[in-house]
Amino acid sequence: MPTKTPPRAKGKTSRSPLTRTVNAFPAAWTWFVDELIPTYVKKKYSPRESWKDKPFTTDDARFFFKGVNELSELFTEERPRQLPDYFAHPKFRSSYLLYFLPLQAAKFLSIFRLHSEAVRAALRHGQKDGTLHLVDLGAGPGTASLAFLLWLLDERLEPGKELPSIELHWFDTNGAILQDGAALVEGLADQFPRLRGKVKGHTHVGPWWKAPAQFPQETSLIFFGNVLNEAVLPQKEGEASQAWSRILERAHGGGVLVLEPALRHSAQLMSQLRDELIEVQAIEPSAQSIWGPCLHAGRCPLATGRDWCHFSVPASIPGRWFASFSKGLGSERHWVKFSYLWLASKDAPAPRPAAHLRRVVSDPIQKDRNADVVLTCEPEHPGRVRVPADSHVHRGDLIPA
Repeated sequence: MPTKTPPRAKGKTSRSPLTRTVNAFPAAWTWFVDELIPTYVKKKYSPRESWKDKPFTTDDARFFFKGVNELSELFTEERPRQLPDYFAHPKFRSSYLLYFLPLQAAKFLSIFRLHSEAVRAALRHGQKDGTLHLVDLGAGPGTASLAFLLWLLDERLEPGKELPSIELHWFDTNGAILQDGAALVEGLADQFPRLRGKVKGHTHVGPWWKAPAQFPQETSLIFFGNVLNEAVLPQKEGEASQAWSRILERAHGGGVLVLEPALRHSAQLMSQLRDELIEVQAIEPSAQSIWGPCLHAGRCPLATGRDWCHFSVPASIPGRWFASFSKGLGSERHWVKFSYLWLASKDAPAPRPAAHLRRVVSDPIQKDRNADVVLTCEPEHPGRVRVPADSHVHRGDLIPA
């Protein structure tokens, strides 16, 4: 099994623009998505016992594609605001594992690459503490944690340093999908010596806002994935705010990473959450409280209105079966799209952004022969900047003010 660490890109910083180059993936990725996941899904979810111990084939792909297609339709923008509990159905659990887990993991890996120093802050905290505590709220099959473990397999450690023990604390309202993810973690950790014997999981069935009472006082990194998008919110007034206060109190190391789809509703909810946390000083009103994408702590200019904060990153996602499902959906994936907010912890603040730089938050909105106009992120209202027509400036890039 290839585990050779690829060379690390030079010249990248935590404040670099969203790269236009195609993302590289960890060396273990192809094995993970083409062997571990399909083998597990076939053994667990094939309807016939005689199929379960045989290799995953194109016939299996055709069988499971029916669920992938139905789940994809459920996830479209026309879906109901309150999604049904799709993880309650074996057909949709297996479909999610085969297709949507790799897709979502690719998004997390893209953000890890954009903010690698935040990842290393989490690792340093775990090395100092002796245990790297990862908390995954709305975990599903532990997609964010699995992406993080794949990242760690390729991470160059400081001379004389080893990975600390890793404890995963997962919270979701569906226990079956948590158990699926736990089985994948076990298979991944058993395959690679760097992780073998180091990973321990704790799964909890329940809503995310009750989780802080059950995870450690000090965490190395907290994930919050696709929760706002799926409208999983408490009914009691003030309960979400109280939960966020407790979450941030426990956030050390790499802080809190919130990932949402590139959809207006959830992206603007995330922007509004950011503004509220700064307003009540649950996080310091400083740009160093945020790894990204923000370069300021003023009010988000895209929290309401027609536009919203989201990004697209070129990413040719490896995997035979992933490519097959994508082709069947008529949507061969060459980009990953997402909205995100990465809050820094108080003990590991983000670097101070350069005062002359601005984040581009639109594709060109006006064009003429000599120049394009793009929107940039400024407090309260987006700025408008003219750039040369041949500059190839994209949403997410950093440009001089």
